[in-house]
Amino acid sequence: MRSSLPPTCFISLLRNRSRHLLTILPQNKSIRRLKIGITGKFASGKSEVLKIFAESGFFVCSADEIAHMLLERGNPVSGEVLNIFGSGILDTGGSVSRKKLGELVFNSESAMRKLENIMHPSIKSEMKKILDAHPLCAAENALLFKMGMRGWFDKIVLVGCSDPQRENNIAERGISPALAKNISFFQEDGFYPDADADFIIENSAGLAALRKKTKNLINSLLKE
Repeated sequence: MRSSLPPTCFISLLRNRSRHLLTILPQNKSIRRLKIGITGKFASGKSEVLKIFAESGFFVCSADEIAHMLLERGNPVSGEVLNIFGSGILDTGGSVSRKKLGELVFNSESAMRKLENIMHPSIKSEMKKILDAHPLCAAENALLFKMGMRGWFDKIVLVGCSDPQRENNIAERGISPALAKNISFFQEDGFYPDADADFIIENSAGLAALRKKTKNLINSLLKE
């Protein structure tokens, strides 16, 4: 076992853009098991959809948030990453800088593969703990298909978004076009066509429309 995160997989990892993303939601023990996988391209709106599932009573987790936790100083996985990539990826406080690490791996396919070989097994392990522990659970992972997790979920939700809209979302995050292009390249390597999803939510008409579509889908799922 590479690491053991506090009862969390991120543990409900809705980062709320704050440092600690743990959101523990009350569970209805009488409800049936329902595992929902949420995926989509970079900057498509997956995190917003995940938040709406959390608001609807799902215990939620995010692969990206798990990665954040695994890279925290003192975590064994962080140590493995440091051993491979060296002290140049550390920030002034001695922790792995996600910015520096990203600049390195998103510009080198071999470096990315090395990082994936370290991170993916631990991300999957922590996410599986969460899914096993919570009957009603939604998990977000852009690399869900690539990481061989399709069979973990009862239903897969793909968040669709036009390239121009994604470009706007990326610009709002302050990410350079060059870095965004590299991130998209690696995330979309192994990205499967729409046919592999059970549901597609198009994020093309603003947050209010996205919320309405997601709420309608959740209501439908809970009635099945």
